[in-house]
Amino acid sequence: MKLLQHLGLLSKGQIAIIVGISPNCNGEIRQRLLDLGFVKGAEISIHNISPLNNPIAYSIHDTLISLRKEDAMNVLVEIKE
Repeated sequence: MKLLQHLGLLSKGQIAIIVGISPNCNGEIRQRLLDLGFVKGAEISIHNISPLNNPIAYSIHDTLISLRKEDAMNVLVEIKE
């Protein structure tokens, strides 16, 4: 697996595994991401990209969740090869 800086670098068609949430992310945003299922070990991929590239719909735990790029930058992932 190849380490990425954040989920925002994921390309359509790639599958990644969540490694964790950035230590710089705290408070409500961190809790929201965890509540939505962005937890260590979860498999994630891009399902759809909006016309302006923000937000992006991600497929995680058989659910579609849209995230703004600034929130996606807080999720650390590894690309599954």
